Amino acid sequence: MTSFILTSFLALTGFTQLSSSTLTYPRQNNGSGSVATKCGPNTANIICIDRYGSVLPPSFSRDSDPSVGYTGTVVPDDPSWSLVAAADFVVFDQERGLELLGGAPKITKVFDVLNVIHEGPVYVPSENKLYVQQDGPPGNVSQLVIDLNVDPPTMSTFQTSPPTYQPNGGVYHDGKIYWTVMGNNVSLPGGVKQRPGIAVMDPATRKVETLLNNYYGFMFSGPNDLAIDTNGDIWFTDSDYAFGLFLDDVPKQTQLATYRFRPSTGQVTVVEDTLDHPNGIAFSPDGKTLYITDSGLESVGTNATEGQGNFYNYPIAINFISTDKRNIYAYDVVGGDNPYLINKRVIWQALEGAPDGLKVAENGYLVVAAGLAPGCDILDANGTPLARIQTKHAVENIAWTGENLTTLWLVGISGMTKVDFALKGPALD
Repeated sequence: MTSFILTSFLALTGFTQLSSSTLTYPRQNNGSGSVATKCGPNTANIICIDRYGSVLPPSFSRDSDPSVGYTGTVVPDDPSWSLVAAADFVVFDQERGLELLGGAPKITKVFDVLNVIHEGPVYVPSENKLYVQQDGPPGNVSQLVIDLNVDPPTMSTFQTSPPTYQPNGGVYHDGKIYWTVMGNNVSLPGGVKQRPGIAVMDPATRKVETLLNNYYGFMFSGPNDLAIDTNGDIWFTDSDYAFGLFLDDVPKQTQLATYRFRPSTGQVTVVEDTLDHPNGIAFSPDGKTLYITDSGLESVGTNATEGQGNFYNYPIAINFISTDKRNIYAYDVVGGDNPYLINKRVIWQALEGAPDGLKVAENGYLVVAAGLAPGCDILDANGTPLARIQTKHAVENIAWTGENLTTLWLVGISGMTKVDFALKGPALD
């Protein structure tokens, strides 16, 4: 009778009876009883997380401030957790995560830069150079270019002709760089006048042409990022960050939305208007799926503050609310020559920061900049986290470089870092 009662109790409480003297919990771990263990090649600082870290000792805690990264989780009753904060790479799916890192992954911080957002990295293979944008301070009409032909790489500034005020997102297409331009001012030094929109630059001459700067007379709030489909249509997100960064002197006139622009005709169409703060955007390799990040936990106010953590070089008017959206959405692209979006679904809620720049690897994996937080996440096409790269600075956007497109640059606030690993970027057209 006693044995029957004990067996029933164990079944109800989730224990498994191995013998009369041995009990174990149903949770299967990595054998060490720890959430985090070292893994992968000895030449790299890689930590594997047991079962996605789904069970932590009840003493764990985490600050809700979105600028506090995943490593800011406090787990006092598991000493192994200290390995996570010190790691360069964190793996959630051991098989696929270690495979994408390869046999000798390496992370290198290359440049210290201003405590302002750095965005829109675009690699030009014919030059072996990386073009990067610096969002601020107000009035800045210079861009950055990194020469990868020398070791170590060198960085310099340049101005386009005519000058371009605050490009943000960028893609390489058909030998040229296409930019979303969020700067909005008609009283800049040197008589520069600009409204937000889409522009294209020829890297050889650095001459710029404006392709779009209004929606039927309304000003855009601040085009953020873009992707180009197989038809040559430009899909771009429109956000109001420029106003919060004091790069725009006009409050938003239309809803924040995602648009499709056809350069051959000049037609611009709203394709998505449900996200709180549309941000990064990218197509799957076959062009049948569009991914958009929603950094809705970042909201633009009217009063300048130093921002949480005082991490910015000058006061900004952007506020952070951790309970608002920090998601990635996937959509099916249908409609042939006149494409539109259906079947919206959320595939990922960011584990830190607010998802910002988004790129899709050659094999379809998503690489997502953490925005406010230090690093980026690597997901499969369904949003399952495989691994993450951890940096010493916030990361706003990313770009693959090099002959084999296996070097990933991560640019953001106060730093630029590169990672050499096995995950290959998409072919450049």
